[in-house]
Amino acid sequence: MPVHRDTRRKNRPWVIDISYVDRRTGKKVRYFRNAKLQTADGARAEERQLLVVLTEKGFIPTAKDFVPEEKAEKKKEMTLAEAWVLYEQGAGQQLKPSSLYGYKKVIEAHLLPRFGSWPLSKIDKAALLELDLDLLRDGVSVATRNNATMPLRSVVWNAIELGHHNVKPDFPPLHRVKSKVFEVLTIVQIVMLLAKAPEHVRTAIALAAYAGLRLSEVIGIRWADVNLDTDTLFVKRAITHGVVVTPKSGHQRAIPIAPALKDILLAARPERFSPFDPVAASRKGTVWTDSGLRHAFQKALKKAELPHSRFHDLRHFFVPQVFAGGAGAPTVQKLAGHLHLSVTQRYAHAPEELMRQAVQVFGRRSA
Repeated sequence: MPVHRDTRRKNRPWVIDISYVDRRTGKKVRYFRNAKLQTADGARAEERQLLVVLTEKGFIPTAKDFVPEEKAEKKKEMTLAEAWVLYEQGAGQQLKPSSLYGYKKVIEAHLLPRFGSWPLSKIDKAALLELDLDLLRDGVSVATRNNATMPLRSVVWNAIELGHHNVKPDFPPLHRVKSKVFEVLTIVQIVMLLAKAPEHVRTAIALAAYAGLRLSEVIGIRWADVNLDTDTLFVKRAITHGVVVTPKSGHQRAIPIAPALKDILLAARPERFSPFDPVAASRKGTVWTDSGLRHAFQKALKKAELPHSRFHDLRHFFVPQVFAGGAGAPTVQKLAGHLHLSVTQRYAHAPEELMRQAVQVFGRRSA
């Protein structure tokens, strides 16, 4: 298989394994490398990109195909701004819209203002360490500082793969990000929030808190996806920045409708509606935008006099609640739409009340 996991190696990395005949020499060649992005989707996207290069050039460039810098023809070197345009119009189209949008925000906020006119070879370890230090002085978190340089790696390697750059980058390693402890809303706070939220916002909040839908999935769900006779919700699509995509896991899923959610859906369903109308619509009855729904959620929090929270934290409320209800990890994984069980377990932070109850056992044993 061109893309597979190498079971002979300890970490079982995703590898790209392509055999072909080099058009330059007529000899059989095997391209065997670890995928740059260690996920199935990322490896397959990289494979597709390499096959395009193979079709155009008749071979897949590797490090030995690059001429040492001192022997290369003197020509104008590609700048970061040019390399970003190349990436955005090519390899970037393989990403999910949300990922490309995130890359674009980082590139435009941190990298282009500083390095846009720089030749790629000048953006080295020293330059990136200096950028990281400036972000640290500004109080930027470790995770955000990592995010500020990750798109750069993809952009530079894309330029190398396409033959527009011939200097292998020397980037500093990413910082290790410590696990977070999430302070989620309690069930009482969720009820208060739903009571204070306007009806059009209440439906969106309930879908996230009682069904675990992501913001993009809340925006994407339609009345045709809701069966109130069998109490089942079908998550078939997500809408990110106006673009319709598959849910983040790449799979559709069916979620039983909780009684509290059913009451809200029944109240929100209009007498006359099209199956293709959004279930959670804006005040005007139109599809929410990402920023519009986030802003409406913050207004509802303020009205309910609750602490600041993110819309995504409603999923952090959902997962521990279903764990506390007795569901096993595989069940919760399916409900939440996680591709990997390890993600489910990371979300499964036990509520404080359950932890307090758990440690009471020591008092009983001592007595």
